[in-house]
Amino acid sequence: MVKITSNLIRDNPFGLFFRVLVGAALSMIDAATDIYVITKYYQSDALIDQAQALLAMISTNLFIQILCVFALYKKKSLASKLKEIMITLLFLRPAVDAYRLSSNQDDDDVTIGRLEEMIGNKMIELATEAIPACILQSYVFLSNPEEAGTYALLSIGISAMTTGFTSAMISFDKDIDVKGRRAQPIFYGYIPDDNGLRARCFVLMTLMSALLNLSRSVGIAFLAASSNRKVLLASFLGGEFVLYFLTKFARGDFIYWVPVDGGLMIACSFLSRFVTKTVVDYTGMLHMRHPYVGERAVRDPQGLPLGVF
Repeated sequence: MVKITSNLIRDNPFGLFFRVLVGAALSMIDAATDIYVITKYYQSDALIDQAQALLAMISTNLFIQILCVFALYKKKSLASKLKEIMITLLFLRPAVDAYRLSSNQDDDDVTIGRLEEMIGNKMIELATEAIPACILQSYVFLSNPEEAGTYALLSIGISAMTTGFTSAMISFDKDIDVKGRRAQPIFYGYIPDDNGLRARCFVLMTLMSALLNLSRSVGIAFLAASSNRKVLLASFLGGEFVLYFLTKFARGDFIYWVPVDGGLMIACSFLSRFVTKTVVDYTGMLHMRHPYVGERAVRDPQGLPLGVF
């Protein structure tokens, strides 16, 4: 039954077409608007630093995703790795990941599953590029509206919508995943089965995340534009992360599952926790906001899930 249903979802032209087309379009439009904004900033002497910061965000996203290619495709040939790197450099990673997941393209030579690969790539993109770029562009528009230009508003809106759509897709894909619903039936299953209600739910999740990202980004931009911005930003952003990591250490919950061993596990756990908190703070992603985020559940003698490890 599960196999038949998976094949029906795979062969549904509207579902596959919608996921791949919208994901690719938003990703490429967001990249194009960011490149335009960088060019616009470089034309103004007052915005050189902001242009370099935006360029650094995009470069960081690409760099980390390329490192993930070498880690996840270490069993593959050099040609396969170069192919995956080109997909990343052309900003086609969201579309390719969505297509592979929708068409059930499993590969035993890849370190993790397609769903986990897609979630990881999207989370990295959100935390290192989409969210910081929205904050930076909001700050520039508030402090230098003439130099930024009115087109900057369109770029900010596209960044917010891309963030919302990506966040909603991660939650949607994880909720309808068979393994997730089997392991954590208490939480997974909030996506309705009716097609109309399912589409409405996805749209509402997208808007919720996009508006939260926009409101929080504008709020931080106001702090950055204030006269005492260094103290305010350090207290607000630094305080949040310090309390978060102290709580993780106190509960013995810092180490996160990653397909590495030794000292790299600590570094990868730190990166995973940092990326997760950043994305959740600015999108309210449903998948990352519940205690059953793990794949394996601790169950009582009656088989009811009690927690995760």
